[in-house]
Amino acid sequence: MAENNDYQVLARRWRPQRFSEVVGQDHIVTTLQNAITQGRVGQGYLFIGTRGTGKTTIARILAKALNCLSDSKPVPEPCCQCASCQAIKDGASLDVIEIDGASNRTIDNIRQIRDTVSIAPVSSRYKIYIIDEVHMLTKEAFNALLKTLEEPPAHVKFFFATTDPQKIPPTILSRVQKFELHRMDWNTLNEYLQRMAEKEGLKASPAAIAAVARAGNGSMRDALSVFDQVLAWGGEEVTEKDVAALLGLTDREIISELNGAVVRKDCAKALECVAKVMEGGRDAERFILSLIQYFRDLAVLKVSNSPGKLLEESPEYLETLRKEAAEHTLSHLTQSIDELLQILPKLSSTEAKQTILELAVLKLIHIRSQITPDEIFQRLADLENGSVTREREKAAERKAAAPASGEQNPELSGDMALAKQLFPGSRPE
Repeated sequence: MAENNDYQVLARRWRPQRFSEVVGQDHIVTTLQNAITQGRVGQGYLFIGTRGTGKTTIARILAKALNCLSDSKPVPEPCCQCASCQAIKDGASLDVIEIDGASNRTIDNIRQIRDTVSIAPVSSRYKIYIIDEVHMLTKEAFNALLKTLEEPPAHVKFFFATTDPQKIPPTILSRVQKFELHRMDWNTLNEYLQRMAEKEGLKASPAAIAAVARAGNGSMRDALSVFDQVLAWGGEEVTEKDVAALLGLTDREIISELNGAVVRKDCAKALECVAKVMEGGRDAERFILSLIQYFRDLAVLKVSNSPGKLLEESPEYLETLRKEAAEHTLSHLTQSIDELLQILPKLSSTEAKQTILELAVLKLIHIRSQITPDEIFQRLADLENGSVTREREKAAERKAAAPASGEQNPELSGDMALAKQLFPGSRPE
């Protein structure tokens, strides 16, 4: 790849510029576009969501739509071509002021806003204040903002973004319209990353993209940042192994190999798998988390009729998991997950991480070796049914062979027959 000093990271290059480009937040996009079309845009909006879900992005697109010069009034979709849209995109608009609530959180900072809201916009319809991480403002700053937010001038709009709405005073919350952004599901991230890779001409296997989508953990920005790292790591073509190596994840081949050892109760092979993990420089805690996720996926496959909605996996890999799930009982899987969850905290407080991992996999095999209560009851039922049948056959044979002297061999009941088999020296009363 040729050196490019002007390289722009994927998260910035692929930041949505129009409502139609926003992914996974259709409920918010539709509501805002309808509000613009109907002329019902409020004076304050609060966008709530975890990191990387599009809070600030939607606020900027809404600012573009309100100030777009492609029409004489606000438009439901900004043109992204006019001077106003370009200025907002470049962060150069004098009428759209972005403020970081974490570093501008004092009452003096808010007083500056309060003192300038009455000044008309320079070249736009509205003067818009976008305050990111608004929950970081002090109590005094919120109080200073309260009156202005309640009765702002007609040309002023406030857009807030936060990851922690519980820290915002109720008096502020009651004066804004609240929108909660969804954490993006794996399918949405996976499909988006596949389209992005195709348009960028990036060579990445479907399994690698799926792994990046899982690493995003519901955040589009995090997923794109991981993709950037992976591209730098893997070079021209990215594989799932590249993603695993970069993020310190355990290869699925090792997980599958370990599962086979547990199923066969092969302690030596299980310990070899642990040695591979440690020799490969993988993080011990991530290894346990990978095992927990793996057994959880197998448990979901045991109980769900629609596992595709609950598992972040491709249809091809789901078939592999189904075969591996068939080798376990649900009881074994839930006990394994519980055991691993108890072992996980111990890893952070010891240097003997390999020993802890070895203990963990040996306990998985021990769990597999245990007989569940259901299996015990089933074995007793089978034993009793088989014993009764055999005892009745023997009783019939003894009766047929009994002498005419009148000696009798009374037929034993099912319970008595079972007792006679378990305790052959005993005599029925």
